[in-house]
Amino acid sequence: MAELPFITIINPIRNVERTIDTNLKYLLGVDYPKDKMEIVFGDGGSTDKTVDIIREWQKKYDLIKLVIVPNSKSPGEARNAAIKMAKGDYILFTDGDCAPRVDWVKKILEPFFMDPKIGMVGGEIHTLRTDPNNDVEAYCEETKFLTVSGRCLLTAEGYYPSLMKDLPHEMNGNMHSPFFATANAAVSKVAADAIGREFWHEITSEDVDFSLRILKKGFKLYYKPSAIVDHMHRVTLAAYCKQLFGYGFGHPLAVKKHAKKVLEIQLQYTPNYITAVIPFFMPGIIYIGDYHFMHAFGLALVINIIQTIVTGTATMWLPIWAALFLVFLYRYFKPVAKLKPSSKFLTFAWIRYVSNWALMKGGFKGWKTFGVIYIESSW
Repeated sequence: MAELPFITIINPIRNVERTIDTNLKYLLGVDYPKDKMEIVFGDGGSTDKTVDIIREWQKKYDLIKLVIVPNSKSPGEARNAAIKMAKGDYILFTDGDCAPRVDWVKKILEPFFMDPKIGMVGGEIHTLRTDPNNDVEAYCEETKFLTVSGRCLLTAEGYYPSLMKDLPHEMNGNMHSPFFATANAAVSKVAADAIGREFWHEITSEDVDFSLRILKKGFKLYYKPSAIVDHMHRVTLAAYCKQLFGYGFGHPLAVKKHAKKVLEIQLQYTPNYITAVIPFFMPGIIYIGDYHFMHAFGLALVINIIQTIVTGTATMWLPIWAALFLVFLYRYFKPVAKLKPSSKFLTFAWIRYVSNWALMKGGFKGWKTFGVIYIESSW
């Protein structure tokens, strides 16, 4: 690389006064010439002190730009206002609750100069704790929440797979879907211009749609795990569940937009999952894993207990349902035993359960809203 390119870092924000100072300190601390970069914040209508804090920083750094989109309905809308202003040859994305590491910019740019067909690069997302005693942050850190490694079965640096059959699992933004979250991603100006330099105008899943459109234009997606952004997670269980509900709600929308009309049934018991694909009049996907079996056999057990009480006679199915319920109860909560500190087992088990339920509820809401059959996955 003879000369460093000019870059734009885009950051959609809304009511992030808790984290924006930290975010800016880390952004301004990246190892990249300040005369070769600009930071553009797209504020979606903050009602706290977020905008005031940024304007104070602007007094010291003229590379910080701010565009305000009142009552923005999604991060994508605020991001669009920012991307229209972007002057960079490469456009980097992060969020107001993120803290890029010192070498983040240089690391995330490296793949673009290796292969001109690479249109988008994504890095790894780790945790930056803000409160050492916060249980939700501890849970997110221990479970590696938002970690990219393992997506599309890719655990080391390399290319994401190309889209193969337009199946729902490729399009939904779940673990086997090739996309990069805009908490840590970069796109070339050429690729951004090829898709109209715009995120879609829907209320959710804009990063999934953006990545898929780049792939469909013939560009490649490349995973660069050494380009790291640390994320400041939600600090209340309600906020964490709201985040998961949003993910679940958005997945059916991405399926409706991009997948062909088949119904996938995915049994979550191999790395690729055991999949059945059925021609259908609409696209859809049903995941089946420990969370689903635990509830199904638990419900069967309760019904059988009630029948036994009413009739006064226990059936042969009662011990069978009880055994199956206990097996999948154990399987579902077994990973919690590995989390530290072990004294928080019950707390972490509760977070695991209710956050998975929030994801499920989001999927059901998306099913109802977008007309796509969708049953979310088990953790």
